[in-house]
Amino acid sequence: MTSGNAGALPAPLTPADCNLQDFAFMPLDVARLRDSDMAAYESPEACWAAVLLWSAAWHQVPAASLPDDDRFLAKAAGYGRVVKEWLNVREGALHGWIKCDDGRLYHPVVAEKALESWKAKVHHAWKKECDRIRKSNKQREAEGRSLLPLPPEPGSHSDNIPLESGGIPPESAGHSDGNEKTDDGIPPENALKGQGQGEGQGQGELKPKSSSPQPPTPDAAQAAPESSADLVGGMARNVQIALLLRAQGVITTAQNPIVAVTWALNPKVTDEVLNVAIIKAKAAKPDQTIPVAYLAPIVEQELQVQAAPPPAPSTQKPREDWAWRKSNQGIDTKGRELGMFARSGESYPDFLARIDTELEKRKGRAA
Repeated sequence: MTSGNAGALPAPLTPADCNLQDFAFMPLDVARLRDSDMAAYESPEACWAAVLLWSAAWHQVPAASLPDDDRFLAKAAGYGRVVKEWLNVREGALHGWIKCDDGRLYHPVVAEKALESWKAKVHHAWKKECDRIRKSNKQREAEGRSLLPLPPEPGSHSDNIPLESGGIPPESAGHSDGNEKTDDGIPPENALKGQGQGEGQGQGELKPKSSSPQPPTPDAAQAAPESSADLVGGMARNVQIALLLRAQGVITTAQNPIVAVTWALNPKVTDEVLNVAIIKAKAAKPDQTIPVAYLAPIVEQELQVQAAPPPAPSTQKPREDWAWRKSNQGIDTKGRELGMFARSGESYPDFLARIDTELEKRKGRAA
């Protein structure tokens, strides 16, 4: 394992929110492993422990990292609670790992594969958002409303998107080249979950993306941002959102698909909407950290509330309360409300008639 002085530790090799726990398959570069120094010089026990550590790191968050804790490492490497036995193979099993300034251990090769899959995941989220907007635009067009803009392809992920067979195999066995798409151009969901037989064109192989998103309509093009997020005050919108959330204890980064795609590209997701959602989330989970995934449905609810039309004014006339007419006390009370009092010797039916006349006059003036 490579380490350095505290002030010289490198930055983490994967984003803080890099989560591949829904990727059941981890790419393995066969030739790279076979010809590695670890395979040549380390003991079989250390090599097997190393493979188990890679597998454990794949499903950690951030992916490709492990906590620098021998109790955890011993368990992940297959030694359970027998830390003493783990220490015998520790150096060989941690071959190539480096400690970063977040205090965690990272493996550069596992991180390389994790970033490829993470890019594919972000890109897939963008394509799903495009598909959702296209479906919405069909309804808006039928209603004669202006069309929503298609979000631009995320700039940092637009080139060399990994093939689904490159570490993310499709579900069908033996009948696929790893590039299936549905009719609307969206890759099947199971492809991004790594469900398959592991057949493909080689682990880690990359090909430039040939297709491009549908061009937006003229109205949409005018409203579309120039980059993956509108620049406000010289700062990308996704960065603004991430700073706002992190300042209030929400766990996220600017590269999170929810922040970078779903929210940053939606002008309706304002700071006010986010602040209201955060208040509601903290009320539901007091004294607990708020992941951005927990906040997302609350933001969606706030957007739906804002989009709901105001209630139509009631056409029913308010019902008049005639209970006061049934008693002498009620007639006296109604008269006082109108500034009227019974005259000396006046009967209650006569006083009631005068009250009715006054009410009719006031209705006429109000009309």
